Amino acid sequence: MTPAAYVSERQGRPYTATEHCWTLVRETQRDLFGRDVPAVLIEGALNARELVRAFHGHTERRNWREVAQPENGAIVLMHKHGAHARAIHAGTYLNLDLGGVFHTDEDHGVTFDSLFELTVRNWRTEFYVPIR
Repeated sequence: MTPAAYVSERQGRPYTATEHCWTLVRETQRDLFGRDVPAVLIEGALNARELVRAFHGHTERRNWREVAQPENGAIVLMHKHGAHARAIHAGTYLNLDLGGVFHTDEDHGVTFDSLFELTVRNWRTEFYVPIR
């Protein structure tokens, strides 16, 4: 399946407690790039503090390096300007159209947004690629 067909097939799926942003990252990494990315487990209520702890303290982070420019398949960690200094949301960068982030959130469900659209919604992005 092409990346465009993959995105089209999934776009619009609702965001749920079990179908959250990291679930979509894991599926996309597995299905489009053949990468097995482990689960990020959140203890207790889904809140910013637990999300930051889960994303930044996860052992999988040692297997990825941050890059300044987006690359196809990069994991995108996101945080809001002025609200959170560290990532609380994730997606996968895909070289579709002019490039964008495939992610899911409560307001939009599964969606594909350009970097410009994410900036307008106050998201700040960081890009990570595998080192092995």
